[in-house]
Amino acid sequence: MKNLFVTDLDGTFVKNSVFVEKEDLKAYHDAKNYGDFSVATGRSVEEIKYIAEGNDMDVTHMIGFNGAVVTRQDEVLFEKHIPTKDLTGIFEYLKESKLIFDALDGKQRIGNFDHEKKDRLWNMELICVENPFEILEGKVIYKINVRPTKEQLDYHYDVMKEKFPEVEIYKSGSTRMEITAKNISKASGIEAISSGYDRVIALGDSGNDVDMFKVADISYCMNRAPEEVKEQATHVVEDFAAAIKHFIENYE
Repeated sequence: MKNLFVTDLDGTFVKNSVFVEKEDLKAYHDAKNYGDFSVATGRSVEEIKYIAEGNDMDVTHMIGFNGAVVTRQDEVLFEKHIPTKDLTGIFEYLKESKLIFDALDGKQRIGNFDHEKKDRLWNMELICVENPFEILEGKVIYKINVRPTKEQLDYHYDVMKEKFPEVEIYKSGSTRMEITAKNISKASGIEAISSGYDRVIALGDSGNDVDMFKVADISYCMNRAPEEVKEQATHVVEDFAAAIKHFIENYE
């Protein structure tokens, strides 16, 4: 049986968003004995490469920006950026609401967000200025991270979902939303790469992983995830290593 493992990075395969722990890297090598290994993340393809190359990993597919860019090795299978007309309205809303954000073009993070933990940037240039909108004019943007406070999150999520129906908006934690083009998700990324595989095994921990869980044959959610995310997975486990161990013991 030909398996395809697809994992999220932050909080799942890279638990601390800085480096891959030894037990999880060992689990990756164990998983490779049973199928191909791919990554689906809200980060860029360049950041996936940073983790793959830094850990000498063979990653078959790279699903970046929650599905907005999909590659196999260095071949781009699919890409879709946020349309300019939607970007204009979103940036106006962010400016009027005085929200903290960063927009990703594949090479840089551009916005008014200054990351306090630079070791989580994974070789990605951060451009943080008080008024980033002139810099962003004319840029191709694949994803926007919006960073309201916990108290603001639900309000801005509801308003933006109604105001911008032509894009996808996900909650990814208690203080962040992620915006991509319409019909873009980790699930759409998996659908672009799953042909030829008998089973897809998905691993994640956040709201942007729910669609991926739904299209996978087997899904594992990390136990620190929100309850509504855990409810969508086949299994809830402590960490990535525990998920691979469970898979081998119960499905192989």
